[in-house]
Amino acid sequence: MVALDALMAFLNNFMGEAGDKDPYMPNGLQVRGREEVKVIATGVSTSLRLFQDAVAHDAEALLVHHGLNLPPGALFDTIFTQRVRFLFKHELSLIGYHYLLDSHPEVGHNVQIIRRLGAEPTELYGKDGWGWYGEFARPMALDHLVAECQRLFGQARASYLFGPSQIQRIVALSGKGAPNVGDMEGLIQEKVDLYITGEPHEWNRESFREAGISFIAGGHYNTEKLGVLALGDVIRRQFDVEVEFIDLPNEI
Repeated sequence: MVALDALMAFLNNFMGEAGDKDPYMPNGLQVRGREEVKVIATGVSTSLRLFQDAVAHDAEALLVHHGLNLPPGALFDTIFTQRVRFLFKHELSLIGYHYLLDSHPEVGHNVQIIRRLGAEPTELYGKDGWGWYGEFARPMALDHLVAECQRLFGQARASYLFGPSQIQRIVALSGKGAPNVGDMEGLIQEKVDLYITGEPHEWNRESFREAGISFIAGGHYNTEKLGVLALGDVIRRQFDVEVEFIDLPNEI
């Protein structure tokens, strides 16, 4: 068991600060529930179904990547109201780390992807550093990395293999992290061989063909499970609590 305040003090210190990089989805404790926590449920995205499953697991707290999207102004819409009402009724704390679970240098989705593929994260990628660059100690066969991505994510949502057969430098930007056409020049200049994300844009195929870079979209949900699982492992090692990941597979 751990006090909610002690849990949050640890998590906020471990995860760091998002600053103004994520204004629409707060990072940290979003809804305060019971003061003592024995069971922490984890998942990717808030939904009534996830909340119900957390309560069914006797959880006092739920940790997610996609927390509550705060409605603009004072307009608390139907879905937002239903979700918050359920949390209050069941005294279920909601903890969300959005930007911080993308960018974190240890448990972030993108660092997890890079390391599980056998590369080493080198530096943050993109505006505000949502993604990471990764480097292999020696070039890796593209065919091998395609197979490893399928093992990690399941069937790819899109796979455009236009780059070299041996991969040295990669970018991982999970979720809705596909680049715009204007971002391609930076990837070319940085000599990126493979770009990994969750969802593709319609224009990605031809822009990656023209850039001579390979692209794999492993699914928004499947690329954003890894950080949640890794943070759950950290919590489990730090505190005498049960941590249960609730898997609600999503085709996107």
